[in-house]
Amino acid sequence: MTMLTPTLFLIAALSGSYLFSVKATRRHSKTRTRDIGQSQATLWDSEDDDVDTIAQSRQLVYDSGDGDDEAFLLVLPHFRTQFGVRSGAAVRGYPSRGGIYVLHCNPVELDFLQLDRFHIAMRAADQKEEDAHCFNMRKLGATWWESEEAYARRAMEWYDRTKEPVTYVGWPSSGGVWVLRTTQGDASERGVGRINNAFNMEERWRVIRDMGGIFYENPRDGLDLDV
Repeated sequence: MTMLTPTLFLIAALSGSYLFSVKATRRHSKTRTRDIGQSQATLWDSEDDDVDTIAQSRQLVYDSGDGDDEAFLLVLPHFRTQFGVRSGAAVRGYPSRGGIYVLHCNPVELDFLQLDRFHIAMRAADQKEEDAHCFNMRKLGATWWESEEAYARRAMEWYDRTKEPVTYVGWPSSGGVWVLRTTQGDASERGVGRINNAFNMEERWRVIRDMGGIFYENPRDGLDLDV
């Protein structure tokens, strides 16, 4: 893996794009992602180029690492999961109606979404499959944004985050759903974040119940599940 690869992942993630287009023959089995559109020198030629323009001008090859004879050629890459300093991962979904769903997930939520806890997941090539992923994200209270840029602008804005709403969702195996809606300020004062210490979904919904969550026999009564 070259030193350029981490840079490409960052740029592609910021661009908010990620579509499978065609398959390409794998040349180097040890390389997971390769830039075949630009050289490293070209990447930094112009400091005036914005991130979106740079990301949209390149193509990446993703090698699944499974020893097969093919690799995917990615045009305008979209990452489904993004890892950073915090535990868990930032998860994105790309619905057919446009825009994106964003949710920072802990390990239990990643398991609920059937996402790997250690490796980057990529957007589904099939839009129906991607919509199903978005539906599952909605089950966890994911927020829809008009675009990646709209989400990024909001994240960089200064505002009183103590009043920002936060939702915790737990799904019992017996049916129904437990939902706790509060604010960042209240969650901080009451230590609601302990919900994220649960080892599994069964333990999670019980903590949500104990923290004052509401049970809905019909999940649609408690959650907006429209994709």
